[in-house]
Amino acid sequence: MEGTLLLFGYDQLPVILAAEAAVRPFGGKLQVVGPRSCGLTLGQLAAGASAPPDAAPVALGGQMAVLCGLDRHVDDLIPALQKAGILCPKAVLTETNRSWTPSALLAELHRERTALKRRG
Repeated sequence: MEGTLLLFGYDQLPVILAAEAAVRPFGGKLQVVGPRSCGLTLGQLAAGASAPPDAAPVALGGQMAVLCGLDRHVDDLIPALQKAGILCPKAVLTETNRSWTPSALLAELHRERTALKRRG
């Protein structure tokens, strides 16, 4: 199965191309998700769905990357993405979060990061 990297909140072509080059050696493809598609679930986005043209844009409030079907490459892919300039919260698509919207996942990632900082 080919994996997909869902990329949210990025609009600069050099960074997008660098992310695409970083994910390709791992058998993945890049899908840049625009604001109109942020109302869909992560599972829908991973399956290649896109919002209808008349869908209202959803403000995500930040940048995020979601690895879909790339689980076994996480240890090597994360540093490659960081080198490519993808310096945002990252997550793996799971059975639990596949029904979440991108906004819900980003909020959860921020909560987790805050909790870790408090403990550390």
